[in-house]
Amino acid sequence: SFEIKLRNRKKDAPVEIRVVEHLYRWNNWEIIAKSDDFKKTDAQTIEFRVPVKPDEEKTVTYTVHYSW
Repeated sequence: SFEIKLRNRKKDAPVEIRVVEHLYRWNNWEIIAKSDDFKKTDAQTIEFRVPVKPDEEKTVTYTVHYSW
């Protein structure tokens, strides 16, 4: 499982933060738990796009299961 903390330090504007994760261990993987929706960009890469309000902190979590 992985946990990624995000923070928007801007006081006046929301932002969208791109979190790109490379799943290097194996090509056969499955995300079995996640806090946010993600997009599979290629065989070993996923991307979360997380909206964060001004002065807000969010945590993205996911669990990946590899099979060989």
